[in-house]
Amino acid sequence: MSGPTLAFVAPWECSRAVANIPREPREDVVVLLLESVAKGASLPWHRQKLVLLLSAMRHFAASLEAAGYRVLLRNAPSYAEGLASVARELGASRVVATEGREQDMVDELDRARMLLRDAGVSLVLREDRGFLATREEFATWARGRKEYRMEWFYREMRRQHGILMEADGTPSGGDWNFDADNRKPWPKNRAVPDVWRVEPDAITREQMERVSGWKGRWGSVDRFALPVTRADAKAWLERFVVERLPEFGPYEDALVHGAPDLLHSTLSSILNVGLLHPLEVVKRAERAYREGHVPIASAEGFIRQILGWREYIRGMYWQLMPGLRTANALEAPLALPMWFWAPDGEAYAGAHHGACEMRCLSDTIRQVRDYGRTHHIGRLMVQCNFATMLGVQPAALSRWYWAAFTDAYEWVELPNVAGMGTWGDGGALASKPYVASGAYVNRMSNYCGQCRYDVKQRTGPDACPMNFLYWDFMAQHRERFARHPRMRMMTKHLDGMAEQELVQIRRQASAFRESLTYES
Repeated sequence: MSGPTLAFVAPWECSRAVANIPREPREDVVVLLLESVAKGASLPWHRQKLVLLLSAMRHFAASLEAAGYRVLLRNAPSYAEGLASVARELGASRVVATEGREQDMVDELDRARMLLRDAGVSLVLREDRGFLATREEFATWARGRKEYRMEWFYREMRRQHGILMEADGTPSGGDWNFDADNRKPWPKNRAVPDVWRVEPDAITREQMERVSGWKGRWGSVDRFALPVTRADAKAWLERFVVERLPEFGPYEDALVHGAPDLLHSTLSSILNVGLLHPLEVVKRAERAYREGHVPIASAEGFIRQILGWREYIRGMYWQLMPGLRTANALEAPLALPMWFWAPDGEAYAGAHHGACEMRCLSDTIRQVRDYGRTHHIGRLMVQCNFATMLGVQPAALSRWYWAAFTDAYEWVELPNVAGMGTWGDGGALASKPYVASGAYVNRMSNYCGQCRYDVKQRTGPDACPMNFLYWDFMAQHRERFARHPRMRMMTKHLDGMAEQELVQIRRQASAFRESLTYES
């Protein structure tokens, strides 16, 4: 009689909506969840990210056991060694797992295959159920294209899944994209919504206490309050649709001091750990529009982030790997400033570093430190914008995002950072670098009014660093962008600048770079 099938559930597959396990319990199937010591030590992970994964795994294991599944939750030196060890222990006939979601997991499963083969056990890999487009489907869409623009992929996904589509084949609301309607700053006198909480239960508190003492990790567990069960995740989605989605669109790009979310959903952390399936999320948002509770601009803007951007980014990760890990089209030379680990100048990595006086940058980094997140404009137009203009290597910034954000895995953060965030891929994802002076931050936020720097000044001791870094960036890369259709206007502005002012801008940018402390 052959041994049981071992169904391996990765840490980002924490629900039956995503995991590749039988729909009903079977005596011949053992479900295995593993903690990998090697993976846990590979980066200075945010403690809240670790709590999310560890607690969600335990809750999922408990729910499977309650439903009658045979379940093992083990700690192992690595995923490969854990799979091989448990397979030998149980006399398993085969191991079933999901294909690797990122390159490290692909490599680990390849290693597991060799170890299992030595033990006479086969490894069967199945398609990742956490996405709507398979890797092969995306590769087919991308084949032969000169440009991989998300908008065209997004329209195909809308048609394929019938989301926000009318019976005659036209898009709901008469257009595919309502982004132009979604660029309002937060009203000055309007209160900021509270940061939502799911009160940690005993299982989560145990993991919080466990992780809080781990050395070489970042952030505090004190504010952890994310869903770790499917029931709480579904309740979180419902609350977002009712309370925030109606106004999400107009204010999705707004920034407010101390507010990591505003009207954003925080669903990316929940989706990426497998507690929700992307199709149920977009269908719930579409239903809210169909029932008249949510305007089309808000529904479409939110759906585009999941059905469009999330699926597209995952496809582009595999399209551009392995070169994406070393992509540096602008030849940025610098390591990551220590501000990203210690914005208030507190001790980190055994040393004290000067506090960041840029109100926008320091606040969005504090949000990450305290909550494991800040929403997409804080990431793109403050953190990535600053790092790109400063000259930080995309790989150095990518490492921070991967470690620091509760929703970050290499498949999602690397193309976002090395592509859209820093233009390290030379334009494969974004047609132009997303760089901007302080005027953009001033328009979309309440940061600049109380900042130590003057957003209207380009030079001098009170000048906003975003300003002199922006014009220095344009001067550095003038030849590259002089004929670029979306950048040449700014190079013309650069050409019209007084030579003396430009010399001062470039000197001040150089002195600013030299004043910072960087990772060793």
